[in-house]
Amino acid sequence: MNPWLLLLLIPAIVVIGGAIYLWKSTPRKEKPLPGKRRIACIGDSITFGTGVVMRRETKAWTYILGRMLGDSFQVLNYGIPGATALLESEVMYKEAHDFVDAAVQAEPEAYLLMLGTNDAKTVNWCAEDFYRDYNRMIDRMQSGSPAARIVLMTPATAFPNPKAKDGSVAFGIDAHTVHSQTAPIVRQIAQERSLPIIDIHNFTEGHPDWFNDGIHPNAEGNMRLAEFIFQRIVDTLGRNGEGKLYHGLCGSSSLEAAL
Repeated sequence: MNPWLLLLLIPAIVVIGGAIYLWKSTPRKEKPLPGKRRIACIGDSITFGTGVVMRRETKAWTYILGRMLGDSFQVLNYGIPGATALLESEVMYKEAHDFVDAAVQAEPEAYLLMLGTNDAKTVNWCAEDFYRDYNRMIDRMQSGSPAARIVLMTPATAFPNPKAKDGSVAFGIDAHTVHSQTAPIVRQIAQERSLPIIDIHNFTEGHPDWFNDGIHPNAEGNMRLAEFIFQRIVDTLGRNGEGKLYHGLCGSSSLEAAL
């Protein structure tokens, strides 16, 4: 190839690649498909799929979960990178975006709610406000979807960034706050409101290899999360036949079969 032509092509390739990345990394309100039984996933970049952003439509745990549940289900991804439950933060979920309203309007049979990682940034954290605002988000879902089941999920374990020479955690997240405050408060709220809970924090503890930067799950991490969440959903909502979500559940219980 002519080296001058190559010099002209490189900037164009960089610009196109940047545009593709920007498009892939921008959250959008997913629209419900007619005739599908819907699960709405509300969360931050871990729900969105930032760790596998260029392949998120196939590799993020939400979409893997959808394939595992089968063709009659649609798993809607309402993850927003940087989002918090706190209403006063860098990127508060409800005030900065109306994705909660979009999720309610989708009329899901169940919600999966996983927030608390970005809340644990020093610039954001306030335990009393987190407890209050997390409960307010649940109230919004319950008032908009009285028949839907709400499943809480603790935030994933936060690990030091392997690329950081000083052993720090990426994005200013305080791993100790996640472990000792946000995750326990989510567990407390689940107990107080008699809501099912999936303990992502305990599941991911001891598995830094599942994360690209200590915060965002890589491809293996997303697969592990999908399998764990699928199993816990069936255990939690399908064991005694309560509700309609998993009545006549189709889809493989094997993660490998879903890929």
